[in-house]
Amino acid sequence: MQMFKKLFKKPSKAEISETVTSASTIPSPNKSTHTNQAEPGQTAPPLQRRVSKHENYELTKAASTPLLPRTPVTSASTIPSPNKSTHTNQAEPGQTAPPLQRRVSKHENYELTKAASTPLLPRTPGKQSLIVAAFDFGTTYSGYAFSFKDSPNDVITNKSWTAGSAKLISLKTPTSVLLNKDGEFDSFGFDAEDKYSSLAEDEKHHGWRLFRRFKMVLHSQQIWRSATVEDLEGKTFPAKPLFTMSLKYLQQHLLDALSMSKIGTRETDIRYIITVPAIWGIAAKQFMREAAIEAGIDGARLKLALEPEAAAVCCEALGHTLAGEKFMVVDIGGGTADISVNEKQSDGSLKNIHAPSGGPWGGIYVDANFIAFMTEVFGTMAITALQSKDMYDYFDMIRDFEVKKRKFEFDSQTDITFRIPVVLKEISEEQFHQSLSDRLRSLKYGKRVFTRGRDKLGVDSSIMQSWFTDPVSKTVDHISSVLKEKRMKDVGLIVLVGGFAESPYVQQRIKEELPGMKLTVPGEAGLAVLKGAVMFGHKHDIISSRVMDYTYGIHVWAYYDEKIHPAERKVYQDGAWIVDNLFDIFVRANEDVPVDSKVSHRTIPSSQSSRISIYRTKNREPYFTTDPGCEKLGHIDKNSNRDIPLKEQITKTTFMFGDTELHIWCENVKTGEVETLTLDLSK
Repeated sequence: MQMFKKLFKKPSKAEISETVTSASTIPSPNKSTHTNQAEPGQTAPPLQRRVSKHENYELTKAASTPLLPRTPVTSASTIPSPNKSTHTNQAEPGQTAPPLQRRVSKHENYELTKAASTPLLPRTPGKQSLIVAAFDFGTTYSGYAFSFKDSPNDVITNKSWTAGSAKLISLKTPTSVLLNKDGEFDSFGFDAEDKYSSLAEDEKHHGWRLFRRFKMVLHSQQIWRSATVEDLEGKTFPAKPLFTMSLKYLQQHLLDALSMSKIGTRETDIRYIITVPAIWGIAAKQFMREAAIEAGIDGARLKLALEPEAAAVCCEALGHTLAGEKFMVVDIGGGTADISVNEKQSDGSLKNIHAPSGGPWGGIYVDANFIAFMTEVFGTMAITALQSKDMYDYFDMIRDFEVKKRKFEFDSQTDITFRIPVVLKEISEEQFHQSLSDRLRSLKYGKRVFTRGRDKLGVDSSIMQSWFTDPVSKTVDHISSVLKEKRMKDVGLIVLVGGFAESPYVQQRIKEELPGMKLTVPGEAGLAVLKGAVMFGHKHDIISSRVMDYTYGIHVWAYYDEKIHPAERKVYQDGAWIVDNLFDIFVRANEDVPVDSKVSHRTIPSSQSSRISIYRTKNREPYFTTDPGCEKLGHIDKNSNRDIPLKEQITKTTFMFGDTELHIWCENVKTGEVETLTLDLSK
């Protein structure tokens, strides 16, 4: 096996860090515990590794475009599968084993890392859209807003949505979907809830299905297209169509509003923005993008905006931040608390200085505590009967609580009075064979819960406070832990946004427990994300850089080096010792990455099919893809053109970091064919 001397050339900032590799087939292993074995009826994909200096020269001549720059390489040879190896290229269940690439040297890796943090290609914005429209698809409430190119910060929101009872007027409408008996879309928002209530009142709701607050299904780390959500009666339904129906409704509502707002506008004049939590994973973002495209939104005119970043853009436009100031945005909505930390630059752009963080600590958890309390007081049977038979009363009860929740203060000493449906009280008294007053005396609350007339329930403020305690404490504790980090010492401002951020209780808790911080709550805090998303759509490069939340890389192998590799990891193959399952780092967690930064590698296949496997981890210095916490995101399969010699079909694989979505694609340099990374959500 011939080895060639490594030459290192430092690329300029204008160059893309690229690597040329070769692919060779690998036969199935013998007596191996973890192998590169293909599934029955399939062929194991090829290994990939770098070609020699001399081969690289030939490839450069044969390629349709020159290799930039010429990176250090070694000779290529066929590597037979390992024998009796415990650490090899194991395939996931139901998948073929991925190909391997040789790990780059320490010097090469330095260049790739540096390249990942430098915008290597000019960022040329496309034609500015006449209209930017944003959808804030929330856990509890959803809405839209838009503005025109000539006045981008003059954001127009939909006029107030009103519940049927007119008790709750909101600038957004509930994220609720009603399906008819045939499983087809009927209505959305307050309309959906009110119609279902009306049907239930007349006992005509059987077969109709109402879904509420289903967005949190995407907070899960394991997301499949077959994911389901439950309707109000606990029956499941595929989640994807519900997201698609909701977005289609919001889009149509928007188009109707635009037709009345400005004559002569066309749908193709619109650039769409959909807000998503910054803490969402890649799969959740892909799920939302797919749902939007299925709803009829042109994917080429669609961009996802991270919710706390959108809020930061809104606050910047409103003058809440100063140049050079570091500030934290805490977006507390219905489902999640989403946190980002930014620094305003002298040119007005915003630099992200902390990876997105947060958790499931939104307002719905206060609601859940309220429902749990009501269930304890009135009994499960009574609450279930109210939901199924007296929906108007049920929604009135929920909306009445929402009004009280929005006004409740942290230091309140005043009892809170809730209106309770008379039918709920009657069902409960019949079930427990005692009056509600007698039942309350038998519970643990003592005099802190009491009746007021026929249809009211008095609750001591300490009980109401207990419903807020857990989610708000988790949010405050997390904020505190982030601010204690050394690099956050200059952060002196917290901007609080989101629907739950309008709660006086939330605001007062943060002020009390973080006394050294200045707290700003913009007017209409619940609309800050939506308005900021519209502004972001007009000027998406206002975010100059982001901090990576994960370390990203690919699965590679390398020749064994006793100075750096554990001896127990080496495997003897084709006359040489190699080490498999190495994690080739492209960018590290917590690394500052300018928007649209790119890293490219070049490979050359030696068979008609090849594969590159993508990994991520929270660890900044992963060594093996089998290390704890390493997660395989997916892979890219490339099929070569059978009419062109393989050595001429160089594949350029590119990672683009720093955007709201991670973009990875492979291009056949000869033919121009491109394959992108798409996660397998088919399960």
